[in-house]
Amino acid sequence: MTNKHFHSGELRLQNQAGMRAKIDVMTQHLMRDFMPDQHREFFEDLEYIFLGTIDQQGLSHASIVTGSVGFASSPDPKTLIVRTGPRQDIRAFDALDIGQPVGVLGLDLANRRRNRMHGRVFAMDEMSISITVVQSYGNCPKYINLREIAQRIQSSGPIETTQYASLSLHDYDLITNADTFFIASYVRDGSDAPYEGVDVNHRGGQPGFVSVDGSSQITIPDYKGNDLYNTFGNLLLNPQAALLFVDFETGDQLHVQGTASLIEDADEVSRFPGAQKLLRIEITDVIRKIASTALRWRFIEASPVSPELKSQPEKD
Repeated sequence: MTNKHFHSGELRLQNQAGMRAKIDVMTQHLMRDFMPDQHREFFEDLEYIFLGTIDQQGLSHASIVTGSVGFASSPDPKTLIVRTGPRQDIRAFDALDIGQPVGVLGLDLANRRRNRMHGRVFAMDEMSISITVVQSYGNCPKYINLREIAQRIQSSGPIETTQYASLSLHDYDLITNADTFFIASYVRDGSDAPYEGVDVNHRGGQPGFVSVDGSSQITIPDYKGNDLYNTFGNLLLNPQAALLFVDFETGDQLHVQGTASLIEDADEVSRFPGAQKLLRIEITDVIRKIASTALRWRFIEASPVSPELKSQPEKD
């Protein structure tokens, strides 16, 4: 079963949560096939956005793209142009072409404002992509930890990149201290429906809310959000997931690819205070990029609604 805005995976979880009727009413005003002026102005004021893409192997990627204010522009309500800079030899962008889906997350960590959009590429050159809006909507500020830009770094040469099959001790430290990450997922069923495409979104909590169960497995609590279940619904139909952890102080990026499974067992979920469900990722690939993000952020304040971690879940 599908409808205009949601596919069967999303609908299953919405029904399970008893939210279908409420969501149908909410989406009449929430979801659009264009960006209202306030969303367009919001994207144009940002110095960083997050993109969800699909590579030549059919794997999703979550990427951060930075630039001066105005590097993302919206000349009309149906269009977002992003100056990505050179994309050669970047796996996340190796399949970008006319008609390819792209997910966009606009997030201002300094004020907890968040807007999401997904669309399709209709024009591109070596330095930018132009995206036609397919679905656009705002998101609540829950679980967003406040940060402000503290420094802007000029690139001084090639980025040091390493790729391996499982987490290193350095990665373990980054993830267990993280209070924020980003996740990309996608569904393509050939229907050309508004729900089809790539989604990229933010996840936040107290530092340590992501459990590293071993070098090849992490477990993530799912806290109550907007009940749309875009990410979880996608992963029910296509379990391939891409996670991005940013070290906001050093500019390192940690990209984690894996296979996702939804955990609803009450005993397991109860190990994570405040969680409604769990997302478990079996890791298949890891890429670390050293000091690769041009911006550095200063922590300001934790989200007031993130559940306290009363105790760390036991690790295997």
